[in-house]
Amino acid sequence: MDELVQRLPFLCVIGTLVASFCMPVLARWKKELCAPLATLVSGSVFIVSIFIAHYVMQGNIIRYGVSGWAPPWGIEIVVDPITSLMIMLLSGICFLICIYSFAAIKHELERIVTGWYYAAYLLCMAGMIGLVISNDVFNMYVFIEVTGISAVALVASKGTREATEAALKYLLLATIGSGFILFGIGFIYMITGNLNITFIAQELDPVKGNYPFLIWTAISFLVVGFGVKSAFFPLHLWLPDAHSSAPSPSSAVLSALVVKVYIIAFMKILFIAFGLEIFHETFIRHLILVLAVIAMLAGSFFAFVQIELKRRLAYSTVAQIGYIYLGIGLGTPWGLAAGLLHILVHAFMKTCLFLCAGAIYYQTGRKKVNDFSGMGYKMPITMGAFTIAAFSMVGIPLFGGFISKYGLALGSLEADLPILILVIILSGLLNATYYFPIIGQAYFTQEDHAVHHTDGGHSEPKKFQRDQIPLSMLVPIIILALGIIYLGIFPGTVLNFINQTVAMLL
Repeated sequence: MDELVQRLPFLCVIGTLVASFCMPVLARWKKELCAPLATLVSGSVFIVSIFIAHYVMQGNIIRYGVSGWAPPWGIEIVVDPITSLMIMLLSGICFLICIYSFAAIKHELERIVTGWYYAAYLLCMAGMIGLVISNDVFNMYVFIEVTGISAVALVASKGTREATEAALKYLLLATIGSGFILFGIGFIYMITGNLNITFIAQELDPVKGNYPFLIWTAISFLVVGFGVKSAFFPLHLWLPDAHSSAPSPSSAVLSALVVKVYIIAFMKILFIAFGLEIFHETFIRHLILVLAVIAMLAGSFFAFVQIELKRRLAYSTVAQIGYIYLGIGLGTPWGLAAGLLHILVHAFMKTCLFLCAGAIYYQTGRKKVNDFSGMGYKMPITMGAFTIAAFSMVGIPLFGGFISKYGLALGSLEADLPILILVIILSGLLNATYYFPIIGQAYFTQEDHAVHHTDGGHSEPKKFQRDQIPLSMLVPIIILALGIIYLGIFPGTVLNFINQTVAMLL
């Protein structure tokens, strides 16, 4: 039984890759089967991931040498608590987005590209899972490329001029980021002669005093490379166009998941391979902290001036990535725990927001934030979910975002940097400035032509209508909104995974 469990993460990646390669063939035969197959695959991986997480939480760590080759000669897969949580998050969110895409993709994409779209979607999912389970830095690089290229395809799938231009920009900048990561890996190999993260740590510890400049250079290259990939300010230039131009399901995947797996990979290399001592000695921590603070504030300022909803949400992601890097830069138990928790919470929040944006576009065709008058009455369930996600983004208590921001505040105190608490509060207020006006419009204003008068000249009270979107789009939105509330009230289960990981990293 244990031997089977050891193989499960590897089989999740291989199975998803095989299904991805089958999609274009299936599309030539029966296009309508592509969405159900993608949903079946992502749902199956999600079920397997729950089993993996249960096994890991019993105190086991999965270590599997691919094809029987033991490390450092072979590729090693390692699944620890945070990895098992990430597999569950990636497959679960992808499963919900697949269900949502049944109707949404027909509305936003040409029918001819359906097969290729789902091929890129599953390829991206396989790349993300492969990236988080790999314990080999070069194998990580391979999955970084798989994830990046398939993500570009998801952006380009819409076929419009804006989407094509955004995909090209994304491809060019992502390639530059990949180059920096590859150089960083090369420097690590020069110092240690190993590519396996565990063996890198063992080899680096006794010789780190001999290569101070080379170690600093390697970390610097990795910071830039992963910074580009994860849209860390000011290396975020590709993100607003890519996320706003893509179809709504693609926007959700890119913003909620793709940028996060690069951060997880970066953390594994930074804290496990290099270690906490090198992290502090090279002053990379201070650089990350400064850029994180700027990202939290600048991302919110840029979001505030955006008129198109999806573009506003895209710039919001830049600010939220700043929160995660703030936790990394703090380097304290609470800071790291809050950063990891924000990866999870933001995945729920941003997926919910982008799917709500897609649902609003599906029913009304509206894209601009100043066209939301009365939307809370036309689409009460969708706008209710949007409101929950927005409250969580601001950091209001009883919603998931509050817990992670509270953790970052505690981490700031642990790091003896109480000034950062003011930055966190200010960033939350800035979030409110560009989410609350949308909610206010939706519930407290109405369109001029929708006002009806009785004989006495008084306007009729506004009445709630039904959301005129398919159930396949509505159900994932509701589940995500409930998940945000659950994480805000009962974060204990997730924090168990995260606390075990923090203890291992520190």
